[in-house]
Amino acid sequence: MDEFLATPHCLAGTRGSDKMAPGLPGSSSRASSAQESPRRDALTQMSLELAAISANMLTRQDKKELVADLRSAIREEVAAVRQDLSALEHRVDELEVQRLQAEQQQRATDLATSRQGNLLLELRRQVEDLENRGRRNNIRVRGLPESEGESPREILEGLFTQVLGEEAPPDFGLERAHRALRPPRRDGLPRDLICCFQSFQLKETIMRAARTQRTITYMDSRVSLYHDLSPLTLDARRALKPLTGLLQQKRIPYKWGFPFSLQARVNNRWLAVRWPNDVPRFLRAAGLPEIPVPNWILENPPTRPTGPTVPAENLMEDTQQRSPIRREGPSASEE
Repeated sequence: MDEFLATPHCLAGTRGSDKMAPGLPGSSSRASSAQESPRRDALTQMSLELAAISANMLTRQDKKELVADLRSAIREEVAAVRQDLSALEHRVDELEVQRLQAEQQQRATDLATSRQGNLLLELRRQVEDLENRGRRNNIRVRGLPESEGESPREILEGLFTQVLGEEAPPDFGLERAHRALRPPRRDGLPRDLICCFQSFQLKETIMRAARTQRTITYMDSRVSLYHDLSPLTLDARRALKPLTGLLQQKRIPYKWGFPFSLQARVNNRWLAVRWPNDVPRFLRAAGLPEIPVPNWILENPPTRPTGPTVPAENLMEDTQQRSPIRREGPSASEE
């Protein structure tokens, strides 16, 4: 016992110099207890948290139920998506059928519209020809001075007597004679005189005699005689003036036909322009360069000038004087 209480050899030299008071009995055990108390509290807290986590954790049965619920929800969603896809597929099929029907209807409508357009063009051509045939006995005289109280019939009979000379009949059989039915011109130029003959042969005789004379002077004025054509024909001739100018430049003979057409003789064969879409084919067949020609039917047909420049009658004058072959008036034998 004494040996146990004896001072160890390692502390024998230092015990005498220790200035601290000797420790009280039981002080070391209290210190160790104070150090272990926070550890126990921490362990207790951790145990409580683990217990709470363990309590909140899903059991195997809960997991099975959750998976079953998820599968059921997924099945419902997939079924709903499949139903929507089926409805969408049905709608797409209906739209495809409707599209095909619409395409068929559109093709039928286009075909009907094309046929109606061709029919309208043919009707236009026939109306133009009928109007020209209604004017076939008319002569339009340009250049005669206009005065108040004049007698158009007497003036024209005197002019025609001068043109025919000794072949002039005693009676020209004029059904009517009058100035052009429009207001007087602002530039002071006289309006045209228009007359209608009872005899088409007499009218043609006068026109042939007028073409043989280079100039016709009557009442101290230069006078020109023209066939009376419909506005549609004049518009078409005006639109084709670039083509007729090219034909004149190439010295290719051409003539006008009725119903309306421009006919030219190239390499001993006749080529014709009846519609605007005939122009490119006509140029290729005649070996001529491409030139712009307005579409006188659909694309803004030319308007008849109202001023003193480029009168409508000048178009006929150019074609009558320059074309080597002329056929200006419609007749029953013309096509």
